[in-house]
Amino acid sequence: MTVRRVVRRHLLRGSGSRFCWPNAGNHHTVTINSSDDDTVESLFGTPSTWRADIISEFRLRGAERCAAASPTPGFPVLLDSMMSALGGTPDGPWLDVGGGLGGTASWIERTHGASVIVADASLGSLHAARRLFASLDLTAGHVAALPIRDVSIAVAVVSGVMSLVAEPGELFAELRRVLRPGGRVAITDLWSATAETFTQRPNTFWSLEDASALAERHGLHIEHWAVAEVATGWWSSASMQVNDEITARHSHDPDYASWREDLDHLEQVIGAGRVVPAGLLLG
Repeated sequence: MTVRRVVRRHLLRGSGSRFCWPNAGNHHTVTINSSDDDTVESLFGTPSTWRADIISEFRLRGAERCAAASPTPGFPVLLDSMMSALGGTPDGPWLDVGGGLGGTASWIERTHGASVIVADASLGSLHAARRLFASLDLTAGHVAALPIRDVSIAVAVVSGVMSLVAEPGELFAELRRVLRPGGRVAITDLWSATAETFTQRPNTFWSLEDASALAERHGLHIEHWAVAEVATGWWSSASMQVNDEITARHSHDPDYASWREDLDHLEQVIGAGRVVPAGLLLG
């Protein structure tokens, strides 16, 4: 199966851990650790405030507010695919790791009735999330040291975080620690379009094969997987209109250059066909 065929299809699903993507060779660059506070706030803190301001002023409500707050490639198709495979999950709270502005968590609350805790390393993002989604339970914390008690979480959602983590073993260890027996982990992100993980600052784009192997080392096994198109209609449209307004208002702000560089970087790797939006459900 070629990458072109995967991206053109609306949704490609499967179970187990075999992925038929070609090998394009190795790429070696440098990555950063998501626990770098200055980097986290530069990329996410101040821009989260901008985004929350615009969402509020545009009076975006309901599902559109969720989408504008969580500009995640492949949503809501990937998220809904992960949620549809959650049969037999134990009762209990859900955890959105690196949940940022809370759009994903609010979407889950709206569509699945779950109680969701949002943990994020950016205080700016958490303050903005409180303005947009008052019902969410918010807490500050890094992926390598989640402020959650042992064996307490029914489902952990990790959206757009895996590609920012330099040492995913720490993330998987924490997820295993907080999960209840029978609990699940839903990971969505941009992944390498080949069997080779590659790094392009500030991201590491993991191959599904490597992610599967890492998860297996921590007792987590793939139960379901899905690949979607980069843009899926209204969700991406809501986030793009906010992005355009951020540019119109803040192009001269000190933190704008970092935000724009990160956005352009992601658009470049997507446009080059080097990454695809995908989700893994682990249990």
